[in-house]
Amino acid sequence: MDTRVVEAVRSGNLQQVQAFLKDGVDLRACDEDGNTLLMLAAAAGHIGIVRLLADTGAELNARNKAGMTPLLISAAVRHMEVFSFLVQRGADLSVTDEEGNTALMIAARTGLAPAVELMLAKRAPVNAANRWGATALMQAARVGNIHVVKTLLDAGADPDLRDVLGKRAIMYAQEKGTPTIYLVRLLKGERDAGGRRGTRSFGARPSGGRPWWRFWEK
Repeated sequence: MDTRVVEAVRSGNLQQVQAFLKDGVDLRACDEDGNTLLMLAAAAGHIGIVRLLADTGAELNARNKAGMTPLLISAAVRHMEVFSFLVQRGADLSVTDEEGNTALMIAARTGLAPAVELMLAKRAPVNAANRWGATALMQAARVGNIHVVKTLLDAGADPDLRDVLGKRAIMYAQEKGTPTIYLVRLLKGERDAGGRRGTRSFGARPSGGRPWWRFWEK
């Protein structure tokens, strides 16, 4: 792969990339890690170059040596605009990396809530597990992302599933110390009288009468 093209893509120089494409750059060429130009553009979050490469015929579902596609990469680095574009253009939503992580799992782990919501709207299997038996809920719980945990639970994520080590989501939440009471209550499945998860009051509610699990809102 031409290092000049790589630098133009990584730096977001759209005009240079256009010039290289006119000269016949091989869009299938890869670097030593198996990354194509589209993967590099996705990793850098340069949506203009991502659009250009896709329009020129770059393979949306190419995989690098770690099994990552442009879609999975954009979820990993939290570039939502790129992620949304790739979904719109027809990127494979069922693809997994070498450890079996789906786009939903990666977005849950990185806290990219809009991507989680988009994947769920696309009917991504909410309880799918990677090769270690870890689900998206476990990965969100591990990083303590209450909003993503709530979103996954509302979509039917099962907090009682166990990975290959016998760990449940709440155990993942406890790995980095004592999780917040809000996260614990969600993962224990507490519901109000109407059957809604995470809405029963816990002491005084935040201002505005919001349910306790939305405590972060100003």
